[in-house]
Amino acid sequence: MASSFNGGSVLFVISALLLFGATQVTPMDYLLPICKTVGGGSTFVGIQFCMDTFHSDPRTAHGATYQELAAIAVDLLTLNATSTKAKIGGLLGGKTADAATVQCLRSCQTLYGGILQRQPGSAAAVKDGKFSEAISSLEKSATAAKECEDGFSKSHVPSPVTVENGNAFQLAKLAVALLQV
Repeated sequence: MASSFNGGSVLFVISALLLFGATQVTPMDYLLPICKTVGGGSTFVGIQFCMDTFHSDPRTAHGATYQELAAIAVDLLTLNATSTKAKIGGLLGGKTADAATVQCLRSCQTLYGGILQRQPGSAAAVKDGKFSEAISSLEKSATAAKECEDGFSKSHVPSPVTVENGNAFQLAKLAVALLQV
């Protein structure tokens, strides 16, 4: 039985498949240049934080615009602030080391309450293309996370929410950077 493919046809099909495969962007590969743009020269957000943030969210699997990525960062900030405020509440409900720690936690609870109050407006502003309004709100949220952490430093007590504060700060700054591109 004679083959319907000759050597040239097989070579053409293989070449076409290789070319097609080489030009296809695999899911989330598009994030690296975006993260290099917003995080490469930033003193606030690193490329790796940007990549890790968006790889953690399935909404980025098939591509997203800068505005969509900013909206995702705002959503993740809301989740972070919600869980951080709950953690602080739990710490206040338990036995804490000293009065200075309790004072710092109460301050942080108020600061995170402010972040959570701003988040619906931030999300709506991003969605509606009101970037200056969103940026203003997000900068306040970044400042609040930093103020929370600074309170522990100024009181010379260890912060039980260092990681959460760092993530909240960087998520807010990431969203700002995406809106400013």
